[in-house]
Amino acid sequence: MDRREFMKLASLAGVSLVSPLGLGRAFAADHHLVNTPYEGLFFVTIHASGGWDPTSLCDPKGRANETDTDPMNMYFTGDIRTAGAIHYPPVERFTPVFEKYQQRLLVLNGVDTSTNGHMSGRRHIWSGNLAEGTPSLSALFAGSVAAGLPLTFISNGGYDYTADVVARTRIENVDALAKIAFPNRVDPNNASALFHSEETIGRIRAARKARRDEALEKVSLPKESKARSSLFVARRGENELRQLTAYLPDEFDNSNNPLKRQAQLAIASYKAGLTASATLVHGGFDTHGNHDATHIPRLANVLEGMDFLMEEAERQGVADKLVVVVGSDFGRTPGYNMNNGKDHWSISSMMMMGPGIVGGRVIGSSDERHRAQNINAQTLAQDESGLRLTPGSIHRALRGYLGIAEHPVLAPFRIGEPDLPLLG
Repeated sequence: MDRREFMKLASLAGVSLVSPLGLGRAFAADHHLVNTPYEGLFFVTIHASGGWDPTSLCDPKGRANETDTDPMNMYFTGDIRTAGAIHYPPVERFTPVFEKYQQRLLVLNGVDTSTNGHMSGRRHIWSGNLAEGTPSLSALFAGSVAAGLPLTFISNGGYDYTADVVARTRIENVDALAKIAFPNRVDPNNASALFHSEETIGRIRAARKARRDEALEKVSLPKESKARSSLFVARRGENELRQLTAYLPDEFDNSNNPLKRQAQLAIASYKAGLTASATLVHGGFDTHGNHDATHIPRLANVLEGMDFLMEEAERQGVADKLVVVVGSDFGRTPGYNMNNGKDHWSISSMMMMGPGIVGGRVIGSSDERHRAQNINAQTLAQDESGLRLTPGSIHRALRGYLGIAEHPVLAPFRIGEPDLPLLG
């Protein structure tokens, strides 16, 4: 397979390729290329794109009676359900998931994103910083623990800015990956139908290695040497992709929930030792009209997608390494607009679970009109004279939990928010 054909197939597969010369800071701090399978924590975020409504999910606000002229939601306060410490609306599809994970799930309510803009909200929620230029936590984690892995940071969209701390890979068409993984097969699913014999392939690989060694000998500048080495690693990608195909499921999920298919690929890539972090994305949450009919089924998809991710991790034997964080751009306004929709609102929620995160808890709260309530910095209880819960404080806690707070990669991206004992 020549370079042009590889690029064509990569494009068909939805694989975004990054030039080694553009890796920048990913190799600036003496990061070496990783040749051993990655087996550390697997950091996965689930992004509800468009701004979800926490009052219809994990911070429920019902109406007292049918005469309420400006109801927060159409369900009644008396019908709100509980699963341990977690409260949620009377939606049948929510119940199995909240009941199943009530002891493992940490819910953070009353999170003040300080914005109602989509891009700034995504940046704040997923980087912990409202200012431009801060990479997502997924990128920082992958860049800290396994910058040289070929698929170390898989993204399905959302906020995946990297600031060049790591190469990002977007994979949208899994079916075409096999053609890249097995370039010598006429049919990627038929191991006996080959373009060249194994002897010929061996000679081709030997010739490639000789050209590589000759090219490296002529390089004198360290930066150019690293760039060429990175390029050669990229050209060896078929080996890593072959590892990935060994862990892909026999059949991919074909439901209308996009998170499930994304989860299957992410878990397979981690199981193959190729990936340290991944972002899963479900769109359609910017419901300025017909809110309940379109928004709530998507919230159910998020919960069921999270459950599917956990089940897939169990099936592949990696659930004890999986860390999941769920969030969105911001929240939705209290009550409904003239189109029975809800508009942008800066107060939101996040949910998370993983090994060592103390679940079965709800930290933070909002009042009856979804205004954030302050919390005590030590006890985390509601405290009028306390602090607002912000994405910055949540990210400080996550950085410490993930063990990367003091890593040199994070040095340019410090967070000035208070350090709160959020995760247990």
